Amino acid sequence: MKKELNNPERLKGSNPFKTPEGYFENFTSQMMARLPEKRYEQPKRVTMMERVRPWFYMAAVFAGLGLFFKAIIGFDDPSATLSARQAEVDEDYLEYVESQYASYILAEEMEIYE
Repeated sequence: MKKELNNPERLKGSNPFKTPEGYFENFTSQMMARLPEKRYEQPKRVTMMERVRPWFYMAAVFAGLGLFFKAIIGFDDPSATLSARQAEVDEDYLEYVESQYASYILAEEMEIYE
């Protein structure tokens, strides 16, 4: 008897699952009776601040990361880099002025000897 209950061969060709008689005849009305009444709720209004808040958070995260990496790498002295560039510009300008002045002096000397 126990072998017969556990024998899958006896189920071949037949459906072992059955529904009670008349189950689907009143199924819709019974299911609708079991469901709770649906209440219509007003949708929540989203304010402008609630829309913009994630963008503020993201900007704060990027600013924090920027400061974090700047602190790790080290803060550069902007006046030092500016003064180095300014010194190069000043040196180039002085060379230009010197060459112009030398040309002018040389031209005057040439006029005197002619």
